[in-house]
Amino acid sequence: MRRVREWMEWTGRLGRAALLGRLAITAAVFLVLFLSLESLAGYTSTLVLYPPLFIVLSSLVVRRLHDSARSASQLLALVVPVLGPVYVIGLLLFARGTQGDNQYGDDPRSRNRDYLQVRIHEPV
Repeated sequence: MRRVREWMEWTGRLGRAALLGRLAITAAVFLVLFLSLESLAGYTSTLVLYPPLFIVLSSLVVRRLHDSARSASQLLALVVPVLGPVYVIGLLLFARGTQGDNQYGDDPRSRNRDYLQVRIHEPV
């Protein structure tokens, strides 16, 4: 159950690779559910899939913005025609996250590193 809630959290940070992977999984799951529900109950029954899709996508996008120390208010740029979506896509896919911790959480790149590792030979 923790893994399901992890996809709908609004706090924390998410790296670029994790965003792209989760977007691919979300799209695949949505497509399978959409096609199967449409064949079983018709097109109008697929409307129940859109609210969970919106929640998951919003969560992923907000956490990706948090990785570069930006708030969710940056999504208001989507209101501006053409340039707004280009700006937001640029932030999501090309902006590097902040090094180390920021106000939204710890660095996702350093989560799996061994903090007890000791370097014996320092590079000169």
